[in-house]
Amino acid sequence: MATAAATAASAQESNGIRQTFDIQQRFEYGRNLDLATPAEGSTSVAATVLSYGLFSETALDRLAFTASGALVIENSPDTAGTEVDFARPEVGFLYVREIPDALFSVALRYVQDDVSALADDLADADADGTQIDYGVVVRYEGMRTAPVSVFVEGRFDVTEYEDTTDPTLVESDTIGVAAGTRLRLNEVLDGVISLGATREDDADGTVENTLVFRAGLEYDMIDGFAAVFLIREDGDIEDSIGLEADWTREVADGALNLGFAYTETDTAGVAGSTVDTNIDIGWAQTVNAQSSVGVELSWAQSDAPTELIEETELAATYSYTLTERTTLDVGASYRLREDGGGRATSPQVFFALGRSF
Repeated sequence: MATAAATAASAQESNGIRQTFDIQQRFEYGRNLDLATPAEGSTSVAATVLSYGLFSETALDRLAFTASGALVIENSPDTAGTEVDFARPEVGFLYVREIPDALFSVALRYVQDDVSALADDLADADADGTQIDYGVVVRYEGMRTAPVSVFVEGRFDVTEYEDTTDPTLVESDTIGVAAGTRLRLNEVLDGVISLGATREDDADGTVENTLVFRAGLEYDMIDGFAAVFLIREDGDIEDSIGLEADWTREVADGALNLGFAYTETDTAGVAGSTVDTNIDIGWAQTVNAQSSVGVELSWAQSDAPTELIEETELAATYSYTLTERTTLDVGASYRLREDGGGRATSPQVFFALGRSF
């Protein structure tokens, strides 16, 4: 998480363990943040964000623990006047043990935020309420120095909801396993193939078992990285085929990122397919030793037999280093959504002052 990171100069080190502590005062103002139709009123937020990080690294092991949360003072259409609450908690843990020929890792996560901020499905992006995601991923890689290596991965994920009135939001538990191989075609190009299975249990009693096949290429350039993957999923309820592509390129004092995803899904008992398309463009540029700018543009479309949804977002951020341990961030975003309910827009601005200890 961004607020849990700090520069080495701000870290407290003892016996090979590095600790960070950050505090950020953030002010946010926006209109119709839930992208409702008709539009809701304005939202004003003052959030004091506290972050802590614990890091350790040896020749064989790496460990990272991060935690953050915010004391939020909010006045919005969803509150009864002005309310004070502890919100936006996020916890992450990662342990990696690595030798030249093998790697073992365990990753845990917990995050709680608005449904609009965490929803994976575009149809849920304008829903109200709070979403809670947590889970664990265990991974083993072997024969890493050989031309052909293998890996095994297991994961467990949970999604829960609070204070929502949307009946389409259903809590679920998902368990999955996958095994695959990495083919080192040359020094910069790898082929990756995997086969996995997942089981999703919804709170309404629905159970879906899915087989997942992934195949793709990863290209490690001198000044960037590119990857493209084909994904095929065959489930009890839904079948899908998709393509994902990512490209990162370092430019003079900055970086450019492009992402593309296309998925076509067929659902049992539903005539016609749902086509989801996502395009993301990001640009970051260092202006001088003290300041940098970033711009992000995203466009997503879900073309289902019952509804066509489009959502576009443009965001810009300016960051300035006031002192070695103090930073200033300002930014603005504009979101546009069109669906069966009509057209909704949401502008938002923020101002944040952070300090590392």
